Amino acid sequence: MDEAVEPRRGTLPPHFRKLDFSERRNALAEAFSLTPDELKITAPDADTAELADVLVENAIGCFSVPVGIVPRYVIDGTDRTIPLATEEPSVVAAASFAAGIISRAGGATTWADAPVMTAQIVVENAAAHAEDAVARNATEIERILEPILGGMTRRGGGFRGVEVARLPETGLVCVHVHIDVRDAMGANILNTAAERLRAPIESLTGGSILMAILTNVSDRRLAGAEIRLPVLRLGRAGRSGHEMARRIVLANRFADENNARAVTHNKGIMNGVTAIALATANDTRALEAAVHAYAARDARYRVLTEYQVVGDELVGSVRLPIALATVGGATGFHPAAGLALKLLGNPDAPQLSRIAAAVGLAQNFAALSALVGEGIQGGHMRLHAERVAWKAGARGKNIRIVAERLAAAGTIEHKAAVRELRFVIDSESQ
Repeated sequence: MDEAVEPRRGTLPPHFRKLDFSERRNALAEAFSLTPDELKITAPDADTAELADVLVENAIGCFSVPVGIVPRYVIDGTDRTIPLATEEPSVVAAASFAAGIISRAGGATTWADAPVMTAQIVVENAAAHAEDAVARNATEIERILEPILGGMTRRGGGFRGVEVARLPETGLVCVHVHIDVRDAMGANILNTAAERLRAPIESLTGGSILMAILTNVSDRRLAGAEIRLPVLRLGRAGRSGHEMARRIVLANRFADENNARAVTHNKGIMNGVTAIALATANDTRALEAAVHAYAARDARYRVLTEYQVVGDELVGSVRLPIALATVGGATGFHPAAGLALKLLGNPDAPQLSRIAAAVGLAQNFAALSALVGEGIQGGHMRLHAERVAWKAGARGKNIRIVAERLAAAGTIEHKAAVRELRFVIDSESQ
C-alpha cells in the first residue's frame, strides 16, 4: 500500500470545502504559517465569521473596507447623508468638497428610468421565420411568464416586452425579454424567466437553445444628474471663476476626444457610484461592466459627463446606466447594507440610482476642478502620508501629527515616518 503523500507547504487539503469555518481557518494557518494576528484581521468576532460563512463558499473571513460619510449633500431638495465604501483615500474627501459647493448653489437635480432589465435566450439553427414567430407571440410569452412575474407585476413591475434579432456573423437568434424588476437587482427572476422560456422559444423558432441567462447591459435603466454652479464661485489656485469654468469645459472635451483620458475620467465618476454600490452590498462588477459598455455604445469610448457655460453658470451633467437594488441578494441580507440604506433615507431602487448619479457627478467635478486648478497630487499625498504614518506604527492623534510632518518635509517614506514618529514620541515623553 502506498504511503500517504505529505501535503506541500502552501497547499490546502483536498477536502477543504467539506471543513467547517473554524477548520478551514486552521488548515489555512497550517498551510501558510499564518500567525494568530494575521487570522484575526479577517474574522475579528463570531458574528463576522458567521456572516462570511453564509455569504460565500469556502469562506475564511471578511475583508474590511472603510465606510466614510459625505454629509449634507442636497439632492433634489433633500439633504442626504451619503455612505461610501472605498479603500481610496481621496474619494470621500473629494465628494464632500464638491457636495458642499453644489449644495450651496442649490444642490443636484436627478432623474432615473424605470428599473427594466433584460433576459437573453439564444437560439442556434433557428428556422428562417424565427424572428417573426417570436415577435408575433409576445402576448403568449407574457402569459407563460405570469406565474413567475405575478408578485413583481402586483408591485408595479413585470413584463415589458420582447425584442428578437438574428446575429449576422453566427446566425444565432437572440431573444431579449424585458422585465421591470422594481427594487431588486433582478438576476434571479431574470434567469428563472429565461429558463422557463427555453422550451417555448425552441418551439417558436424551430431551433435549439444555446443559453438562457440575464444580461448586465442596463441601457434601459439609465440615471442622471445635473448641477448648476455660479461661475463667480469657482475661483481656485489663483484663477478666476470664469477661467476655471472654461478649463473644466475644455478638460471634459479633451477626455471625450482622447481615449486614454476618457477611461480615467469615467473611473473617477465610478469612484463615487461604485462606493455607494459597495456600501449597499450591490453587485459592483455588473454595475461597472454596464457603465463601461454604455460609454462605448457607439464603437468609441466616450465620457459620461458634459459641461458647458450657460450665462453665468457652469452646467454639468452625467448620464449612465445604474442598476442598483434595495431589496434581495446581499443588499437585503448584509447588515451593513441595511445601515447604509437607512442613512440614505431608505430609498427605492430608482431613488438610489439617482443619488448614485449625483455622487458620481460630484466626484467628477471635484477631480476636474483639482486637475485644471492646482493639480491633483497635493491632496492625494496628504492622505497618503497618513497611511505611511500608520504603517510606521503611529496610532491615534500621532497619525495626523506624523503625516503633517512628512508632508511638510516633502518626504513621504516609511523610514522618514519611523524617524518622525520616534521624534513625536520622544517629545511627548519630555
